[in-house]
Amino acid sequence: MRTTSFKSRAFALVSTTALLATLVVVAPANAAATGPTCDGKTPIQTCTGTTSDGAAYKMVVPATFNGTVTIWSHGFGGNTTIPGVFSVDSTAYIAPTVVGVGDKIGGNPELIKHLTDKGVALIGSGFSTQGWNLDEAIKTNVELVGIFKAKFTTTKKVVAWGYSMGGGITQAFAEQYPDLISSAAVMNPVDSWGAQGKYFFDLLWLLKTWFDPSIKLTGYAAGAAGDMQMLGDIAKYTAVLGALKDGVASGAWPKTSSKSGLALQAGGVPSRSALLMIGRLAGISAQSSSFDGLVGPPGTAATAWPLAYAPALATLENISGVLGFSLLGARDMEAKFGGIWGDNQKTDYSKQLSDEDRTVYNAGLSGGSAITAMLATLNPLNPDAPRVKGDAAAMAKSAALYQHTGKIKVPTVMMIGEHDPVEPAGIVQRISDLYEEDFAAVKTATMKAAQKSGAYVAPTRKLQVIWSVTPKTWSKFDAAGSPISIVGTPGTGHTNFTMAQHKLVIDTAIVAAVAGQLPWSGAHLSMVKKAKGLKVDRGTSYPWMKYYNK
Repeated sequence: MRTTSFKSRAFALVSTTALLATLVVVAPANAAATGPTCDGKTPIQTCTGTTSDGAAYKMVVPATFNGTVTIWSHGFGGNTTIPGVFSVDSTAYIAPTVVGVGDKIGGNPELIKHLTDKGVALIGSGFSTQGWNLDEAIKTNVELVGIFKAKFTTTKKVVAWGYSMGGGITQAFAEQYPDLISSAAVMNPVDSWGAQGKYFFDLLWLLKTWFDPSIKLTGYAAGAAGDMQMLGDIAKYTAVLGALKDGVASGAWPKTSSKSGLALQAGGVPSRSALLMIGRLAGISAQSSSFDGLVGPPGTAATAWPLAYAPALATLENISGVLGFSLLGARDMEAKFGGIWGDNQKTDYSKQLSDEDRTVYNAGLSGGSAITAMLATLNPLNPDAPRVKGDAAAMAKSAALYQHTGKIKVPTVMMIGEHDPVEPAGIVQRISDLYEEDFAAVKTATMKAAQKSGAYVAPTRKLQVIWSVTPKTWSKFDAAGSPISIVGTPGTGHTNFTMAQHKLVIDTAIVAAVAGQLPWSGAHLSMVKKAKGLKVDRGTSYPWMKYYNK
């Protein structure tokens, strides 16, 4: 859900006191529609304005406009400004920013030029509100497409694209308004709030329950006071993660741990096993940018490391990558709904630990007895692990948000990292699995019809999933055998895509819009290979989000 204004790693570096003193809360924009006002420049003209809900928008149109326009949906942004760390940003975005290759507000200039050189126009907005804004963003996008078509009457094709929160917006846009767009490029999308919210909530609640019960998490005060409470929680979560990192080798639990947590420690359960258990219950990957879980340092630790230590450290690194998003998102939704939206009174966490996890991570979880002991502390009857009761009105508002159907109605290319900590691979896996069912049904119906007509024309596939994959191994260790931190490993991290990968995805969507179908030729698959670190694979099997457990 990344935007350029979010510096997630900075939470551990900034004084909480300073944050509280400089907190600024910005209300959503609310203004009448304006524009588009165009500067008339050549070879590229720029038009600006606002939609009827007050969302600032921008249009970039080349003189060689060929009738195809892309509409970009940007990632998650909070509604609270924390100077130096996080800011409310309603700037109009027309293209993604790309990590490490010249980010600029509004989109990467190289990508913008890449498209305008082809005669393709770009449009996008800052949306009327930030935070979880899927429903609001769809309304804005529908209106913006209409504004553009009215201004540029030679428009023929509209290509929707976005990543993270914007990926979820793009998927929802394509599901609800397939007649308005010709194709879609969906990159590491959020799931529906029910699934995404549960992922965030479980992760935060489990960390609080075992490692620091003083964390508030829910029931924040209204307005800036509640935001200050949330910032206090960020400091506590950060301290917990620091203590867990320090205790990986010894197994020591944070001093702030609950009675149940300390009892587990006394019973011989190391904190790294509890950390790994939290990851498995929430559904976060046990492979990360620094830890492949496959190789260990030379010497006696080479065997034990991948089994007992690497999964915990990878979980810790991935939690660090999602913590800010999850807490800011949870707080923002509580403010939006006017009450506690999360409720885990009936959650059976023991059922969220799959049989596969019990087997694959048995050593990391310290064996069957430790697994049983840890899950026992999460029993709803344990007074030391109080469950959260949601407010009926807030829960109803949460349930009323748009839920992705997973239906593919226009040619769609998706791209996601195998180990994205913010949007797990299971989000795209679910859509892919549902599409395979639909495609099989279409193929069967087509074959039956052909038995009568005598002519069979194979149906064309409307979904192409491109996975950003990791190398075979990537962990590194220094001479002392300590792990070396690695940033940007392909297939890991959040929105960790290269310029070449961004270009591949949007070019694929544009080709699909013009041709009416996705490219599957050898030449196209060769382009996927040349973009490096990518593969098209319909045989993947990543677990769906825990929300869909039956």
